[in-house]
Amino acid sequence: MAGWCSPNVSEFTASMSPEKPSDPRETKEFKELNGLINAFIACIPKEFKDPVGVTTGAKLDPTLYVAHLLPHMAMITLHDPHANVYSANDASARELLLAARMIMELIYSVCGTAFDLLYLDHTSSTAWFLAGAALIRFLAAKTAQGDEVEAAILMEELNAVKFMLANLGDRTGIGLRQLKLLNMVYKLEMEAQARAQSHPTAAKISAINP
Repeated sequence: MAGWCSPNVSEFTASMSPEKPSDPRETKEFKELNGLINAFIACIPKEFKDPVGVTTGAKLDPTLYVAHLLPHMAMITLHDPHANVYSANDASARELLLAARMIMELIYSVCGTAFDLLYLDHTSSTAWFLAGAALIRFLAAKTAQGDEVEAAILMEELNAVKFMLANLGDRTGIGLRQLKLLNMVYKLEMEAQARAQSHPTAAKISAINP
C-alpha cells in the first residue's frame, strides 16, 4: 500500500494543471486516493483485524502487522503536506492525527506481547517513525497554543515511539538511525516554533490559515 501510494501521489502532484482546484484535496485524484486507502482499511476481513492476537489469543503475525500499518502510512503520506496542524477544522490535520494514533494503537498492542521486535519487518519501524514525526508537528502546535494537556498527551505518545525505536536500535542500525532522525525532526520543529513565537504576526497568520 505505501509503495503503491507514494508513486501515485507524486504522479498526481505532477499532473495538476492550472484549471484544477487550487487546493489539491479538492481534486478528483486526491479524493480517489483517500477513498482507496479507507476502502482498504474497511475491507480487511474480520478474522484478520487483530494482527497481534490480543482478542484471539493467537501469536503476533509480522506480515499481518505490516498490512495493518501500511494504510495509515499511506494516509500520512497523502495528508501531511497539506495539513494545517494549528486548525481544529482542517480535514488533513484530522486525518493525519488519526492515522498517527492508529499506528500508536498498533505500537501499544505489540508492546503488550513478548514478541521479539527484531523479527518484525523494517516497514514497522518506518511506520513508527512516520507516526512520531506527525505527532511532533501537533506537539509543536499545541505547545505554541498553550494547550498543556494535549501537549502532554502528545509527548507521552512520542516517547512511546522513541522507546520502540530505541529498543530496536539496541540491536539494529535502522532503529538507531530512525531514532536519531526523529530526535532531529523534534529539534528542528521546536526551534522553528520558537522562532515563530518570536514573530507573533507570522504565527497568527499561520494559525488562522484554513
